[in-house]
Amino acid sequence: MPTDYSIWAFAYTRSNMPRDFFGGTLVESNRGTIRNPMVYTALHGGEEGGEPRLALVDTGMKGGWSPSGKSYEGVEHPETTLAKIGFAPEEVEDVILTHLHFDHAGNLDRFPNARFHVQRAEYDGWKRVFAMPDGLGSDTRKWPLSSIDPGVFELLDGLIADGRVEFQEGDGEVLPGVLAHLARDSHTFGSQWLEVATRSGPYVVAGDCVYWYANIERMWPPAYVQGDAWNLIDCYRRIRDAVGDDLDRIVPGHDPLLFERHRSWVAGINPTAEIHLAAGDRSRAGGSAC
Repeated sequence: MPTDYSIWAFAYTRSNMPRDFFGGTLVESNRGTIRNPMVYTALHGGEEGGEPRLALVDTGMKGGWSPSGKSYEGVEHPETTLAKIGFAPEEVEDVILTHLHFDHAGNLDRFPNARFHVQRAEYDGWKRVFAMPDGLGSDTRKWPLSSIDPGVFELLDGLIADGRVEFQEGDGEVLPGVLAHLARDSHTFGSQWLEVATRSGPYVVAGDCVYWYANIERMWPPAYVQGDAWNLIDCYRRIRDAVGDDLDRIVPGHDPLLFERHRSWVAGINPTAEIHLAAGDRSRAGGSAC
């Protein structure tokens, strides 16, 4: 049965970061910093004619810090971001985690009615890291855990015990019309990107498989990768196959251009982008235009 989804992307905080961290060494080296957004995405819809569901793709960071010690200002948590489109965390039925870095998998305790979806390869991979010796599996100031909040795994393990986590075993349909694609050993052990079927064709919610549009436009991986850059190149090729020549159908994980290429507005501190509206849904665009 055909499916249709409204898609919104939230910047929930922004931070000055080195350009080559996201855009790649050589092409972005020695070009200073950029005010970079941290992004997650809401989907509202489902099978045409059916009752629409609210799903969240990633959940932002908990607090305003990174495991390696970097601080963030103006962090808006899910109750604030979801209110910009007229929803609340209690209404979220599904949370799809693209990967388990701190800025994508925080706030798991804010969704009391949600089921959580994550690739088993992602969960198992980080559990192996926690077992590494010499502080590599425990000290977030060292590279292996530089983007991991151990508290996320305490919450996740509790959700697993409560039967609220569904592990993905590779590619497969997570929700009607929402297909998860495993990008094994790319950005992380088991990152996944989502292909979302709408009446206007497919969209891709990429998580950090694509930091910036430039990564996939230039086929140039970023500097910070905890997997294999060659696998990211393969991932870019698969995403291109999904959306064709219209790369604006991609929701990247950290690109300021997301809020220039789509209808966007600022309510509160950070911008929201309206990527696609399902048939019969209304625009939520408000506040001040970006």
